[in-house]
Amino acid sequence: MHNLAASISNTISKDPADIITKVRAGSQRSSSEKSIEAWEDLEESLVRLVYGSNMIESVGNTLGITIKLCQAVFRGQEVSINIEDRDPDYKAHLEHLLAANRPANRQYAIRSRREIVQHAQALNFVVEHIVLNKESWSENIILEAHRILHTGVDDDEVKAGQYRTYEVAVKYEKPGEKKQKAHRCMRAKAVPQYMREMVQHLNHDIAEADKHGVLDPYTLAARYHHQFVNIHPFGDGNGRMSRIILNVLLLRYAGHVSEIGLNADERDEYIGIATRASQVFHREDMEVEFDDLTGHVELSRYILAKSKRNLEKMWGWVTKGERG
Repeated sequence: MHNLAASISNTISKDPADIITKVRAGSQRSSSEKSIEAWEDLEESLVRLVYGSNMIESVGNTLGITIKLCQAVFRGQEVSINIEDRDPDYKAHLEHLLAANRPANRQYAIRSRREIVQHAQALNFVVEHIVLNKESWSENIILEAHRILHTGVDDDEVKAGQYRTYEVAVKYEKPGEKKQKAHRCMRAKAVPQYMREMVQHLNHDIAEADKHGVLDPYTLAARYHHQFVNIHPFGDGNGRMSRIILNVLLLRYAGHVSEIGLNADERDEYIGIATRASQVFHREDMEVEFDDLTGHVELSRYILAKSKRNLEKMWGWVTKGERG
């Protein structure tokens, strides 16, 4: 399966940025039906990516509301996070918040819209720099993406676009289940060094892959999702940021994204993988050489399995284009 996926990825495009650029342009020209179809498929995947990632964190709102807001962002349109109680969608906002055990009022309806819009904008920002402009990864790109994601969120401790300066602990649990013991994350004073080294390792891995012409996008994406989420550099938004990193790497080197968290079973499976991976991270940290770390392996297999549908879509679009 690994070799097949790599073959399909390489055949789809040596440079997925070319596909994205072409289908974006094609989506604005009625004369290019295949390009429109391809862009619509990619846009749908990006929307579902944002929705699923938000659902994992119990933020955002319904899929329908997410579609409307994300489409506006991805198409470069003006979008407002504000909503009035006379808006036709206002009731749907409140119903979702109520079902999610969040305060069902206008303030939280607006907050839920912000969580969607700014997530899409942060994703769009990283895609522009890494995929379309083909820039190297940098801490500045990651910090700016977090600033976009978290600006305006009502949280005095979390500074948008800045590494945390205080200790945090995380726990994974499902609503209604017995409280799980929280585990303390990496010390705040260690975060800058770990982030600096993570970015250096990432750019080194990419440079080596370019040099030798061999790259496994699923291992690459899983490895740096795993590293980032366990460094846990920000006070909040680490899960969403880790999935932005994962999916931008997939988009750049495999030509598609992986939609995670669209339903409760998916969320439970992903969280289980993340929990087990975190235990491995803390066991291997400072004991195992970076290239020999194994905490990302289960996630790599998971996203490869989930990617089959999107690989088939991209393959179908490209082969149809070749026949046309």
